[in-house]
Order: sequence, then structure tokens, then C-alpha cells
Amino acid sequence: MDRDTRVWLQGRIDGRLAAGIGIAWLVAYQLAGALEPVTHKPEPWYGVVLNLAFVGLLAVTATGLAMQRRWGLVVSLAAAGFFTALSVACPVSGHHPFGAWWFGQMACALGMAGASLVALSWSTRVEPPAEVEPAPVDTESARLSAGDAASRG
Repeated sequence: MDRDTRVWLQGRIDGRLAAGIGIAWLVAYQLAGALEPVTHKPEPWYGVVLNLAFVGLLAVTATGLAMQRRWGLVVSLAAAGFFTALSVACPVSGHHPFGAWWFGQMACALGMAGASLVALSWSTRVEPPAEVEPAPVDTESARLSAGDAASRG
């Protein structure tokens, strides 16, 4: 990894942005789980692997957000990708029957992908430096200084 990328990833983000994404993950994950119907079929092996990777990515995301580092938002985007893959894999694998719940779960997954992208975009905005107003010129002092310079010369 080159130095510029490392510096960019280590960049600090606003604590409100980090807290907002963290809370959004908590709500989206809980809501998506609540929408899933009960199933009596075992989860396929690749579902277990994807779920394990997803939980790991959530843990790394939480760490990055707690540290207020930009890499937490990058990992959040990766977690959203896994969240989407899990949501697609559920009815495709036959673990859960396809139904209206799936649209809500996909909305949660894609919403987190969008929120992560927007947060990443906001974290890279550079505020223009505040312009410094020149100090007011005291015309009397300026005239006296010019007169002193003329009398010396």
C-alpha cells in the first residue's frame, strides 16, 4: 500500500458521522433479522462462511468508527456488500422462502451501502480555509510613519 493511501485511510472523521453510521448499522441489522421468517431448513455452508465474514467485518467497522478513522467507513462499505450477498443468498439457497420480507431486508442492506458511500464522500470533503481579514489600517499611524520616514531621509 502506498503512503498516500495509508494516510488517506488513517484520516480522522467527524465523531457525529461515525456515530450515525454505527447507529444505522445497529438498526439495519436488527430490522433485517426481525424481518426474516422462521425456517426449519439448515443454513448452507457458504451461508455460514458469509455470515462469519460479515460479523467479522461488522466488528472491524465498529473498531474503525470508534477510533474515528476513515478506514472504518471503507470496511462499512465492504460489510454492506456482504450484507447484500447474505440477503440474496437466503432465498436463493432455499434457507428461507422468498417473500415480502426479502424486499425489506434488501432495503436495509442497500441502504447501508448507500449510507456508507455517502459517509465516505462526506469524510473526504475538504473545507476551504477561513479567510483572514486584514487588520484595519490606522490612517493616523500610517501618516505619522510616512512623515517619520520622510524626516529621516
